[in-house]
Amino acid sequence: MKIVDTVVLIGYINPSYPLNERATEYILNVSELEDDLFIPSASLMELDLEFKTHGLSDHQRAEIHSKLARLFPADVILPISPAVLRKAAELSQRAHWRGAYFDSLIVATGLEYHAESAISTDRRFTDLGLKISF
Repeated sequence: MKIVDTVVLIGYINPSYPLNERATEYILNVSELEDDLFIPSASLMELDLEFKTHGLSDHQRAEIHSKLARLFPADVILPISPAVLRKAAELSQRAHWRGAYFDSLIVATGLEYHAESAISTDRRFTDLGLKISF
């Protein structure tokens, strides 16, 4: 099992992103019911916060999320649970960089759901105990 980091979602949505082509491959694999790729709820939350921070309107954000909802069946979205939040709190003791809150939540989701790795370019995930690939 692998989880998809926010950077992959951003890469898919933004055609000018340097890793757009590769990110699109991963997203299409998820939407085609690839049985070992999952999306943490925290990745979706971080994505929405990035949109809001960068000035996307509510309408633009809703359109993007509607598109993603059509791509991702509900059973590939991993929920944030009390166990994930506990694990994220534990991991945050080792994470002192900008963006560490969502990194901790995403990695905690992966660890709690027994992911072997995350599809990400964020090397700090390995500091928190989850291998990466991209």
